[in-house]
Amino acid sequence: MPIVNVKWQKEKYVVEIDTSAPPMVFKAQLFALTQVLPERQKVVILGRTLGDDDWEGITLKENMTIMMMGSIGEIPKAPTILEAQQQNVGQQAEEMSNLYPCGLANLGNTCYFNSCMQMLKEVNELILKPADETKIREQNDRLCHNLATLLCQLRDKDKALRSKGDPIKPFASIISLSESYPQFEKFKQQDANECFVAIMTNLTRFYGLAGYPIDNLFKIQTETNCKCLETEEVAEKKTESATQLTCYVNQDVRFLQTGIKAGFEQEVERNSAQLGRDAKWQNHTLISRLPKYLTVNINRFFFKESSKTNAKILKSVQFPISLDAYDLCTQELKDKLVTRRADIKLEEDAKLERELRKKVLDKEQADKIFDDGVALPTEFESDPGSNNSGFYELKGIITHKGRSSQDGHYVAWLRSAEDNKWRLFDDEHVTVVDEEAILKTSGGGDWHSAYVLLYEARVIKQYPELPPAPVISEADNVVDEPMEVSSKP
Repeated sequence: MPIVNVKWQKEKYVVEIDTSAPPMVFKAQLFALTQVLPERQKVVILGRTLGDDDWEGITLKENMTIMMMGSIGEIPKAPTILEAQQQNVGQQAEEMSNLYPCGLANLGNTCYFNSCMQMLKEVNELILKPADETKIREQNDRLCHNLATLLCQLRDKDKALRSKGDPIKPFASIISLSESYPQFEKFKQQDANECFVAIMTNLTRFYGLAGYPIDNLFKIQTETNCKCLETEEVAEKKTESATQLTCYVNQDVRFLQTGIKAGFEQEVERNSAQLGRDAKWQNHTLISRLPKYLTVNINRFFFKESSKTNAKILKSVQFPISLDAYDLCTQELKDKLVTRRADIKLEEDAKLERELRKKVLDKEQADKIFDDGVALPTEFESDPGSNNSGFYELKGIITHKGRSSQDGHYVAWLRSAEDNKWRLFDDEHVTVVDEEAILKTSGGGDWHSAYVLLYEARVIKQYPELPPAPVISEADNVVDEPMEVSSKP
């Protein structure tokens, strides 16, 4: 790999170039040094301008000097004309559906990062307004600022229209991620769940410092009781917090809830005061607080000594679209969940009543009956960001295809709150899929296997009583028949 000198303005940098990788990787190196975005760079080598995709026609020599031109800052946005002046609303809606949401370009084994960011962009509380982004920038953390900016770009419909749906290139975020967390080496495959946890750690800290606390949206609290199996000793109850549940996979686990419970019931060794030695104890863990967003990691990887890799467990683990976490909770929390859970029965009865009413009315009257339910709070009044029912709906999945966490391919499958459609986000490619495709990612082979799941608290609605149904009288049911007239005089 040749080492060259890159001259930019008054600065000079020594850079090692890997010509086996596309030139875009080299431009990413220059971005890390100069903060000039790759799309703003013009790299000239012996009179030739370097492209993004290949080195064809470019000759590199050791210690040669390469010129780079470009300035730091965002690319100016062209003035926009109101869409209503260019096309009708129907055409605009069709164009938007084709261009938005947009994908993320793979910069060289960055699918793990792309999947995490696509999933997190569905969390509304992470999408900031321009004025709020300023407060994030004031925290002087480059990673958080770049992540917050990227999340907003992924939800920016106007940007998708201006760019004609071109995928976003997350150079700034990838570079700053590796700077803040050196284990995420640039442009090399990494573990998506480890990346997800690192991103959430950063966002939680700096969003909070900027005055936008999001920790309660993901915080799970648990209580663990420990009992000695040999002496009946009971240890002091331990309370802990986490941002993720783990589904442990073994030969007996076939369902997500079973794998979670397996982690809640563990046998450990610890000292017994009565016996004066180590003894076997049983840990029994239950959830004492449920968050609005519940993330679950299916523990599919283990370190394989022979190959020194994180090998993958291919076993199928079925997961539900609608998850009820009630059985995983402490009795105290169960008692608090009862009130909102009772509203679900009322909601289902109201929906059924409306469907039955439509069947006995004519079309004009039936069209007047619509979803007039009012969403009830999903959190306890005294605990913002909590879940007050225990019910969740699946919002997204990160899946892995391959045999090791350090290779293979990660993608995200997400259900948009805007149109309720499931989509597959495979780097720059975005495709609408059905719910059946989601359920096929349970694992069991070399196909995509669910690795990280994101659930959101179910929204329960309260419906007003319908007015009395119109009474159909017997006279309305009488059909006029023609009178018979005798032909006899």
